[in-house]
This record gives sequence, structure tokens and C-alpha cells, in this order.
Amino acid sequence: MEWDATGTDGRLRAWCVEQLGSPPVEEFFSATSMSSVRGVVLADGRRVALKLRNASDRVLACAQAHRHARDAGIDCPELVAGPTQFDNLWLSAEEWRPDGVPDLPPDAAARYATLLRSLVVALAGFEPGLFDPPPPWANYDHTDAGRVWPAPESPHWDPETPRVPAELRRLAAAARERLVAEDLPLVVGHSDLNGLNVRWGPGPIVHDWDSLAGRPESVLAGILAVNHVELPGAGAITTVAGTAETLDRYQELRPFTATEVEVAWAAGVWVAAYNAAFEHLHGAPGAVCRQLEADGEQRLRLAGCGRAGGFTPSTPVR
Repeated sequence: MEWDATGTDGRLRAWCVEQLGSPPVEEFFSATSMSSVRGVVLADGRRVALKLRNASDRVLACAQAHRHARDAGIDCPELVAGPTQFDNLWLSAEEWRPDGVPDLPPDAAARYATLLRSLVVALAGFEPGLFDPPPPWANYDHTDAGRVWPAPESPHWDPETPRVPAELRRLAAAARERLVAEDLPLVVGHSDLNGLNVRWGPGPIVHDWDSLAGRPESVLAGILAVNHVELPGAGAITTVAGTAETLDRYQELRPFTATEVEVAWAAGVWVAAYNAAFEHLHGAPGAVCRQLEADGEQRLRLAGCGRAGGFTPSTPVR
């Protein structure tokens, strides 16, 4: 999804004039991941982030939830235009919010837990199925036959290659087996709350609303408990003790059953193995791989899985 935000695409300029009342004159930022983002200065001096991504009903649901959460008091960039169709893609514009820092705040476990719970409460009126499929790091119940992880849009992003050790696949497969064994109620929440998508000032400023997902609340909490320590350019997961602390803080706000606690640990293993696989894909084993090598088996036991990764469910696996 490569595109020029500052002039060679006349349709894009026309979109900005129609939707924002001013054309882009300067591009100061660009990034491509789940979406293609361009930070631009408009002729009237405003700075906005233009986002282009594959068209789907999910994008519309995320946009509606984004606006609703902001109206409910969640601090986040305002969605000022779109999403509207642009060829076979969706284009939208957000205000540019450079304020805040990505660093972990004091009492990070409690503050991130409070943030996720606030988002779940704010989005309680949304139908979780509208947010399918979830982002790949939360899509453990995909239907791609013969795969542990869901099929990616590009081979470049595929964790199921010989470059990724079989041990990571084993950990992910065991966690997935535990996760799909339960049929827990779904909620809508943010599946990637960490320093990549949250900036801290006096309070949190939430970005990346495309990472909303309809998942059991314990799954979202388990992902958060492991992954909230990640920072830009510095992949990381919590220790077992740090994961337990974050889950404890979350349960002060919303207690879990024993099953939900195990599911939370399984979700943490799933996302940690996914992140570790990408260390192999995009460089070399790093902090996430080292942490999982040290404590992956302990995490599986806390998820209710034995040494071989097996799980004996009390109800039939779907």
C-alpha cells in the first residue's frame, strides 16, 4: 500500500480537500504495518495522520468504536474523517497527537490493567463479531487448516517457516489448544496496549484502534499482562512474576474464575510465542525468545498444560 500523500495522487488531494477542507503540502512521517500511515501537514497548518488499509466491515466497526470511546472519555486522537472507500481500500484521517511518552509509567501493571478495563466497559455495547477476524496475534481460533498461526497476507510476515524454531510452534500450539477448549463470553477491547500504541502524560493516550478485537476478557487481560512492557524498537515480555502481578491487578477490577485465569496464561503464551517468532523473522532471537526459553514451560503449567503441551479439557474441544 505505497502511496504519495503530498501531491502526485490527485485523488488523494481531492479527498483531503473534500473531507478536511485543505490539501496536504508536506509529509513528515510514514510507516506500514497493518495499515499504511502518512503524517502530513495540510495547507491550513493542521497536522493529521492519513491511514490506508484493506477494505472490510471490520475497519468500519473499529472506526465507530474509536469515536464512541473518545466520546466516553478515553483519551485518543480524534478521527476527523472517514473511513471512506479509496479504490478497494479504506482511507481515514486522525488528528496528529505527538504528546506523551511510550515509557512504562510508575505502577505500570495497575495502570495498564485499569486502561484495558476502562476500554472494555466503554465498548460494552458493541457486538464482538463485528471485529472479526481479530489481529493475527489474537487470532488463535482461526480456521486455516494445518497451521498453528493464521495465514498472513504476505510470506514476509509468516511465522510458520523453517526460520522459526519448532519449540516456538510447540508452545503456541499448546496455548492454542487450551484457548479453543473454552467457550467464554466475548467482549470488545484493545489487543495491543503497550508502548507502541499508548503514550503516557498525566494519563494514557490510546492509538491504533485497528487493534480492537472481540475476545474473552481473560484473553485480552492475558495478552496485556505479557505484552504491555513492549516499547518502540524494544521487544519484551514480562517475567512470570510480572505477568501474575498484572493479572492480579486486573482481577481487582474484574475477578476471574479459575478457568479464566488459565485462559489468561494461555493467551500470554500465545502472544509471546508469536512475538518471539517475529524476532527470528526480522533479525535474530532477542529478549522475548530468551524469556520464553527460561519460563515457557512454567507458563504452560499455569495455563493448565502439561510438559508435552497437552491439555485435557473438561468440555469437548471445538
